[in-house]
Amino acid sequence: MRPLGTTDPHSVATYRLVGVLGGGGMGRVYLGQSPAGRYVAIKVIRPELAADPMFRRRFGREVAAARLVNPLFTAAVVDADTDAESPWLATTYIEGPSVEQRVRSSGPLSVSAVLTLATGLAEALASIHRAGLVHRDLKPANILLDDNGPHIIDFGIALSTDAERMTTGVNVGTPSYMAPERIQGEDAGSPGDIFSLGATLYFAATGRTLISGGSMFEQINQVTQGRFDLAAVPIQLRPFVVRCISLRPQDRPTAKELSRILIGTGVSTPTPGWFQPLIALPGGEPQVDEPIAPTWGTPKLWQRRPVLVGAVLGALGLAAGGAWAVTRGGADPGAPDGSSPASGGPSGSPLPTGPLRPGALRWQTNSRTTPGRFHLVVADGGRLIGTDGPRVFATDPPGPGQNQAWSVRIDAEPVAVRDWGPAVLVIADSRLWRVENETGNLDFKGIDAGGTVGEVALATDRAFVGLPASVRAFNRVGAPVWRKDVTESPLVADMSWLVTRQERNGTVWITLREAATGNQKWQVTYKLTPPPPDAGRGGPGGPGGPGGGPPEDAWEAVEARLGPTHLLLREGGVLRVIRLSDGAVRWEKPWDKPVAGVDLIGDTVVMAADRIYGFRTDTGVERWNIPARGGRVAASPDGKFCYAVAQQRIAAIDPATGNADWSVPLPADAREENVSGLVVRHPTGYILLRPPPFKDGDTPDVLAISLVAGPR
Repeated sequence: MRPLGTTDPHSVATYRLVGVLGGGGMGRVYLGQSPAGRYVAIKVIRPELAADPMFRRRFGREVAAARLVNPLFTAAVVDADTDAESPWLATTYIEGPSVEQRVRSSGPLSVSAVLTLATGLAEALASIHRAGLVHRDLKPANILLDDNGPHIIDFGIALSTDAERMTTGVNVGTPSYMAPERIQGEDAGSPGDIFSLGATLYFAATGRTLISGGSMFEQINQVTQGRFDLAAVPIQLRPFVVRCISLRPQDRPTAKELSRILIGTGVSTPTPGWFQPLIALPGGEPQVDEPIAPTWGTPKLWQRRPVLVGAVLGALGLAAGGAWAVTRGGADPGAPDGSSPASGGPSGSPLPTGPLRPGALRWQTNSRTTPGRFHLVVADGGRLIGTDGPRVFATDPPGPGQNQAWSVRIDAEPVAVRDWGPAVLVIADSRLWRVENETGNLDFKGIDAGGTVGEVALATDRAFVGLPASVRAFNRVGAPVWRKDVTESPLVADMSWLVTRQERNGTVWITLREAATGNQKWQVTYKLTPPPPDAGRGGPGGPGGPGGGPPEDAWEAVEARLGPTHLLLREGGVLRVIRLSDGAVRWEKPWDKPVAGVDLIGDTVVMAADRIYGFRTDTGVERWNIPARGGRVAASPDGKFCYAVAQQRIAAIDPATGNADWSVPLPADAREENVSGLVVRHPTGYILLRPPPFKDGDTPDVLAISLVAGPR
């Protein structure tokens, strides 16, 4: 709990406010005290939203939904006023952490605790569904734990089963826990809550989200295609999780069925401290959970759903035709001589058919664009989108019927095109266009940003645009959201935060702002660290050296990565990690060699320079290094691998240990000095090559590399 701020009220109706419990998109939650001294949790709608009739209706629906549910399974409604100037809701105060807080602070729950959690949530959802409601936003942050079991809160987007869904064009909810049918825009009833339950159990058991890493668009694709790795889930829990996250809603159990099955396994009722970490026994070994046998056989979902990781199938003893087993090594089993998977096939044409191993070349192509005037984006599925003068166009991957997918002419010559999930943002001087990847339709066209556009940071639902004297936020239809009159440049953003940077006279200001409002959370200031005297000026392994290396401006590049708890900054050859909660600089590390790129993968900072290094995110301590110079790195969507391209090889590296799961050679064209980027659109990685000054029609500039085993 945080103390009240200067802008927080000191009372709501007859309740005295004691502190701030948290906040979200709709408002803040306070700890309040009734006149009789009883504690309550009070949710107050943000002032800027209270005037919006749609938000008032949504809040009224939340209050009505919370009143309908059995108070054993939620925080009971104590009081509310949906007509107040700032509408509010008071519920019983549950003194305990959320599932998210518990796992983030102390690690995954034990197997028995996860089963107890699952049983309580199944009972709670059964109560919610019996009341004719669908929660629609079940996730670890909305589940509070105490000695009596789990309690589901936040019915802000709950709907009755027969209610009409408001069409907004945007799915409301948390993508990591949203059912595939909801992400695809379909109505999701109670089976959608069951999917969210399965994703929540996955998080509770592993400490990781079911989908993670990559852009929001990549994560959405992972859900809708059912690409989940359950290897980290304890064997006793996998059958329950598998059933809940089935791709087809009809293959998921109902909450009542799941509750009955779990109770039938003999799950214990909650006891004081049931969700706390295991305590080591006197002998030094922690208590180990006894496995609980599942009560069902082979579920129907395996008949049609996309296959999960082979380890899960083997552990469950389930048959699934066509399972893709991840293997080590690079030989292509389709090649009669076992040659490198990256050999064969003319430029711009598909390679021979047959199974692939990780690292094999799917196809290569010449994008036939004008060097120096082209900005390339690789959309999902390998579609290439870019600009050539005033034209924005998309080209499909090589194959039967290969052609230009669409072409749109705009009334300006673009200077940049940026990946924006299912669309691209095109920037020309002071104007912005958003073009859909699939169709080429314009979501908005030529909106005036209010000045010459500088740096841009993109989140799923926002574009943050740096202008000469302000930073502005626009939504996906081009409507302005907020404006701050500051001379800052957007660096990186997600759905919660925007990071900006300002540099003047050798001093840097880094600012963290709320993505929804632009309000500043903190600002940190430091002096720039100058590069070594010979930085970027040739020498062995340097840009001018015989071995090639990073581009000439390697020491000038500025980039950033946002993680759940830390911000990674790279300014030339200096790395800094800043804690998101308070802006504290955890560590900084100047490097005396050119840096090609960085990434933040789980609790590891990966840096590609004279070698590829892995550092602990929290301390900066080196974990491992690999002798590969001038690499390009990118994370897998689930954060399990760091893909690296260096010295004419591509490898999948465990970011925690530096061990290579597989490593294979690349075609001769992918020399270190030619590689300009690596883009991951799982299950394929795309290596972008710098076009030579006089490019002919046979010189490839895009290589598509398989990152998993499977068909071409």
